[in-house]
Amino acid sequence: MAVRLGPVRWALILLVVGLAGVAAAVALWWPGGASTASAETQRVQATVVTPAPCGGSDTYDRIEVKIGDQARTAKLDGCGHRSGEVVEVVLPADTNGEFTAQMAGSTPVSTPFEGRLTAMLVGLSGLAGGLYASLLGRHRQATASGEAAKVLQDVVTPPVKPKDAHSA
Repeated sequence: MAVRLGPVRWALILLVVGLAGVAAAVALWWPGGASTASAETQRVQATVVTPAPCGGSDTYDRIEVKIGDQARTAKLDGCGHRSGEVVEVVLPADTNGEFTAQMAGSTPVSTPFEGRLTAMLVGLSGLAGGLYASLLGRHRQATASGEAAKVLQDVVTPPVKPKDAHSA
């Protein structure tokens, strides 16, 4: 026989699910911020100075990039470009000393916050769908077992006719 949960118990279950959703949102939002990706990197134009073949172990092209008023050389996380080719790159936040730039097309377009928020919303929608399906399944089970109990009761205990006052 299915155990029916009272309204207070359902309220507690929904409260726990809601608090878990809020905790997940805070946990996903807290490590970064909406502006971390634009503050840490910058997109600039660079010129390939020394191309590298893609078959070796050192497959980094050398580029020349202008940072502020200085022309600097750096590694490009890529290979096979032509000498003199102008490419758009993303520079890291720290450009002191030797650094490696990435191709602008290979870096994520959206900020990490948006990706975490999307993952959180997909997870919460899955959780809500699972809870809804569970509620529907329990409702159908309770109705079916209630009808079966009524049929069983009618079979086991025949209906009792009330005694008529005139027939006694």
